[in-house]
Amino acid sequence: MKWILIISLSCLSTLSASSINKTIDELLNDQSDQELNIPNYDPFKRAKPLLKRKSSKNYVYKPRPAKLTAIFNQKAFINGKWYEKGDSISEGKLVNIQSERVYLKQGDKTKVLLLKHKNKLLQITQKGEK
Repeated sequence: MKWILIISLSCLSTLSASSINKTIDELLNDQSDQELNIPNYDPFKRAKPLLKRKSSKNYVYKPRPAKLTAIFNQKAFINGKWYEKGDSISEGKLVNIQSERVYLKQGDKTKVLLLKHKNKLLQITQKGEK
């Protein structure tokens, strides 16, 4: 029974396939001759007025204020970088580095950056003290 179905389906498929008189190449050539009708649609039409607006504000780069985080071996950790005496940053030149502060000089002005101890990560105590 199965074989009869398979043979009959294969015969039907060959008969239906033989009804096509054109080759694949001819079919493809016929398709390329036709023009595609693509609608003129701009997906960014609504965004164009937003892009044309100009900002009235002129943004000026302002460096962030110098923040002293650590001092180690006569080097200061300011705004995420290590600096030595004589190095220049945006707020001036490092003139002096002490144990708790750093002196910056810009022109005639001298600025002092203090080391702030916000969090005590390690606290050493003697035995018996709390």
